[in-house]
Amino acid sequence: MKLSDLNASLVIETEVYRALPPHVAAFCSYLVPGDRDRLDEEASLAVDSQSYQAIAAAGYALANDPSRDGLVAAFKGAFEHLSGRKFFAEGRTPRFEVDGVALLGVALGAKAAGIPQAGARWLENLLQRSSRTLQADRWQRDLVEVARGIINPNHEMSIEDIRVRTAFLATSSEQERQAAWAGMIARAGESDAVQVAVNRAVFERCAAVLAGLTIGGAGVAGLVSILEGLAQSMSHWTYETSPRVKGVTPQQWEVAHEYHVQNLLWTLLRPVFLDLVDEQSLPKVGHKTPRYDLGVPSLGTIIEVKYMRMAGSGACRKITEEIAADRSLYLSRTTGYSKLIAFIWDDCRQTEEYQTLKAGLEGMEGIDRVIILPRPSRMSRGTLQRA
Repeated sequence: MKLSDLNASLVIETEVYRALPPHVAAFCSYLVPGDRDRLDEEASLAVDSQSYQAIAAAGYALANDPSRDGLVAAFKGAFEHLSGRKFFAEGRTPRFEVDGVALLGVALGAKAAGIPQAGARWLENLLQRSSRTLQADRWQRDLVEVARGIINPNHEMSIEDIRVRTAFLATSSEQERQAAWAGMIARAGESDAVQVAVNRAVFERCAAVLAGLTIGGAGVAGLVSILEGLAQSMSHWTYETSPRVKGVTPQQWEVAHEYHVQNLLWTLLRPVFLDLVDEQSLPKVGHKTPRYDLGVPSLGTIIEVKYMRMAGSGACRKITEEIAADRSLYLSRTTGYSKLIAFIWDDCRQTEEYQTLKAGLEGMEGIDRVIILPRPSRMSRGTLQRA
């Protein structure tokens, strides 16, 4: 089958979406990048409905965009309501309990909404029982296993369908991707929307590897090249001191903290590296669960973002210690990551410190590059603070 024909076959038509239950439609939209704008429509149901289908739909929408405060509040209320229900009740046919698509949506939503593990304990226990109940239904059980891994990062997932592992887990290996691609080809003719969505996710994930390897030469080199070029492209960043359009108030797109920098990098990199992920948890180390900022699994590379507010050697020393600690937690065979790029926004423009800072960090094993972006001078906002 030609790649173009395969790509064209992995499409879910609007009429098909309209006929699906809300949580199934949201599941499909979440996995198909080009259809994610449909998630808003599905998520809106959660505001007016306490059905588990609507709650799961909201969970997929939150996993796609966790910054929506109104939806976070609606989901938290619905999640608490759902926690009060009795599951696997004697004499009642299980519904939510054996619906892998719904269970996964609720788990994704709980993570995106920041519900603590203690608050999600009821869901963790339910997923454990659901997994046992679904032993004979491989497909549903695989989805439940993914949900268990989301709620409890220490859970060792048992997933049989390699397509599911590749679609949902950021650290799939090259061998797994090849097996998933073969599985996707074998089931490419299926018309079931859920299967089409999973196949589409596999297609996108595998294509992303090729995309990552062709930008700017070798993959990591291309990634570094794009990040280093940001200093030049910031000349067009909106930071107006006088009106440019009559009747429109001057705008200043402030970069005030680390999350703003992460958002900037996401906007820059996501169209190029399609498997880019953010705020992902890694396997637990002792009592600590590491959580990195951005990662490109196909390149085995983490991008750790830092924001320097203070000037002076003390501030640089603190950043060095933080990145060194991150490196020791993030890079190992168990995480799937072997390289780290440190991206530092320097709000104080202390360029005289850069050579020493870069040399110290880049001398550490696993730190591929240190990129420092000084706050553009036209974005000046006062005097420096010193640490």
